[in-house]
Amino acid sequence: MSESVSDNTQKVYGVVLERLNKFCRTNKIKDKFSSATIEVFVTHLHHQLTLSHSTIQSNLSAIRHHCHVNQIPILFDTPRLKLLLRGMKKSSSSHSSAPRQTNKVSKQHLYRLCSAADVLYDNITARMYKAMFTIAFFGLLRPSEVASARETPRHQLRRKCVRFGRQVLMLTFFSYKHSDQSVNVKVDKLPDTYLCPWNNMYNYLSNSLLRAEDPLFPVTTVEFANVLSGCAEKAGIKSKLTPHAFRRGGATWFSCQGMTDARLKAYGRWSSNAYLCYVKAD
Repeated sequence: MSESVSDNTQKVYGVVLERLNKFCRTNKIKDKFSSATIEVFVTHLHHQLTLSHSTIQSNLSAIRHHCHVNQIPILFDTPRLKLLLRGMKKSSSSHSSAPRQTNKVSKQHLYRLCSAADVLYDNITARMYKAMFTIAFFGLLRPSEVASARETPRHQLRRKCVRFGRQVLMLTFFSYKHSDQSVNVKVDKLPDTYLCPWNNMYNYLSNSLLRAEDPLFPVTTVEFANVLSGCAEKAGIKSKLTPHAFRRGGATWFSCQGMTDARLKAYGRWSSNAYLCYVKAD
């Protein structure tokens, strides 16, 4: 791919291209870069994978970039494609006023997502994504704390925010959604080494060249959503998962383990009782 995008973006784009390849193989489509194929693929993303309008646009950006770099002639602004995207955007807007989705990452989902990352990515990249997934789940992190969000970049964790204790991983939040005051959160080491956030973070950072002020994970929230979507698809997870599903699922898991409501509220840094909608019985 092109030198004009970061290495991580190239890897995310690679997941999108593999998704297109798989779609074409399954449906015996030979010309995968025709306008007609892209239109059908977009419909598949929306109706079968239930991806949002913004995520579909990100998928199209990956394909557009690939075609540009490889000088593959293709029209991305056909009247039909414009109509499809307009309808999907309208559909997304109409659902935005509905109650928020409550899909959650379960512990079983977490295992399958990490396993999918091991299959889809090289060892170094897989370590980063497994660290992202496990700390988002067991640390009850908001997407903007894991990845760079255009609206609130100051909330994203930096390398200096992570310290290793013998039995805990210490996270320092210098600001978060409801506060500009720093707070420390201790994430326990777990006996399940494959899903342990301490182990996964150590494996990721042990070969890292990150400086203290660098983002802990050099990804955007859009890239986070795309990676999660690709891993969920690879893992055969049918539920529509968004990055916030880790926080929901982690809250549910801790509640099931017996964590009190007061402790859970403090641990997840909630300013209201909104967390109760995550931990109530489905």
